[in-house]
Amino acid sequence: LDEFALIRSRWGFAQGNMSEAQFSDILQNKAQPLFEKLKKKFIEENIVKPKAIFGYFPVCSEKNKLIVYDQNTSMESKIENRKIIAEFYFPRQESGKLLCISDYFQNINSGKIDTLAVQIVTLGEELSKITKKIYDEGNFTDYYYLHGIGTELTEAYAELIHKRIRSELGIVGKDAKSLRQLFSQGYQGSRYSFGYPACPNMEGNTTLLQLLAADRIGVKISD
Repeated sequence: LDEFALIRSRWGFAQGNMSEAQFSDILQNKAQPLFEKLKKKFIEENIVKPKAIFGYFPVCSEKNKLIVYDQNTSMESKIENRKIIAEFYFPRQESGKLLCISDYFQNINSGKIDTLAVQIVTLGEELSKITKKIYDEGNFTDYYYLHGIGTELTEAYAELIHKRIRSELGIVGKDAKSLRQLFSQGYQGSRYSFGYPACPNMEGNTTLLQLLAADRIGVKISD
């Protein structure tokens, strides 16, 4: 869990015009006790029920498009004989190197098949039910803190699964030694989610969830 991101970003504890001593006092006497209290609550009440699905798909790129092929086809099969099961589209940079995500995968004209790793994580429905109840009761402060730590825990779980994927792909050798550096993407590989500038179309989640049959862990697409 990235405590810095939780306390400073999710919960909004900022130094502002305070002195170092004043801000340190708030962190030690309000933010940190709040964090410890919620950690204890999550564990004792068994609020978090994490589930994940991750997998690997054969792919090729074609301009801005990433073509996903059926996993059940022999690796020796020619590209033109492979069954296409999904396609993703990514926007290209309008300046700089003019790249898009598809550029980082083998082009269809190379005759080579590449690998796409994808993942879905959830902390389960219990946390959502609790935060909704608190919100509906008008207890917005408790909702704010509970929702914040839930969001950051989900991010932490996604990072954990991403670490496992990097391990299975054999690219963990460049992982940073400190957590702070890891949280700043101190590793080989990138983990994107739909909504990032490089893949802004949220509709891509529909394709992703279908590929992984995400309903197996209770994850569905909302409006």
